Amino acid sequence: MDDFIKKNITLVIPTYNAEKTIYKTLDNVSKKFQKIIIVDADSKDLTRKICDKFTIQFFTSKKNRGLQLNIGGEKCDSDWIFFLHADSILDSDAVNEINKFISNAKNNYKAAALKLKFNQNNIYSFLLSKIVFFRSKYLKLPYGDQGLIISKVFYTKIGGFKPLPIMEDVEIIKNIGFKNIILLDSYITTDSIRYKDQGWLFRSMINLYCLSLYFLGFNINLINKIYHRK
Repeated sequence: MDDFIKKNITLVIPTYNAEKTIYKTLDNVSKKFQKIIIVDADSKDLTRKICDKFTIQFFTSKKNRGLQLNIGGEKCDSDWIFFLHADSILDSDAVNEINKFISNAKNNYKAAALKLKFNQNNIYSFLLSKIVFFRSKYLKLPYGDQGLIISKVFYTKIGGFKPLPIMEDVEIIKNIGFKNIILLDSYITTDSIRYKDQGWLFRSMINLYCLSLYFLGFNINLINKIYHRK
C-alpha cells in the first residue's frame, strides 16, 4: 500500500514565510509520501532553508496562493495530486483513507478532503471543528485547510486552480461540483495561531463575511484586503 501511495500521488504545498510550521508539516508528510512539491512565494524567512532539509521539489512564484497551487499542479507527473497547506499535520490513518479513495476507479472524477481539527483544544476550537464538519459533510464546501485530493486528469479537465489570492479553494470546489466532493474518515490538524491571535469568534466571523462577499460576486481583491486586515 505504501508503495502505491508513493508512486501515484504528489503533494503540493504553497508556502510564504512558513518557517514556524513547515518543518513539522514536511517531517509529518515525508514519512508517508515520496513526491512533494513546494511552491514558495519568495519567503523572507527560513522557509527555503528548512525545505532544503527534505527531499522535495522546490519552485518559486509571486505571492498568490491560487497561482502557487496551480504551478504545483502543473509540475505533477503522478496520477493523483494532494494539495495541502503549510501548517497541516495528517493523522496516522489518513494514508489508509487516501489510499482507499485513489484506489477506487469510481473516484477518478471526484475529489476528497479530510476532516479538520485544531492544534489547540478549547470550547472554541471544538465548536468551530463541528461547524467545519457540517459545512464539509452537508454543504460539500470544505476549507482549503482540509486538503484536496484529486486525479490529475480531473484537475486538468476543470482547469486547475484559478490565480486568486483568496477563495481559490471555494472556486475549485465549485468547478469540481459539490456532488463530487467526498469527506474522508480521517483528520488534518491545522495550526490555530490566526484564531488565537485575532480571537476565535472574530476570525470565524471574518471568514464567514468574506465567503458571503465571494458568493455575492464582490471583487476578489477587496475580499482579500478584508481577510488580511489586522
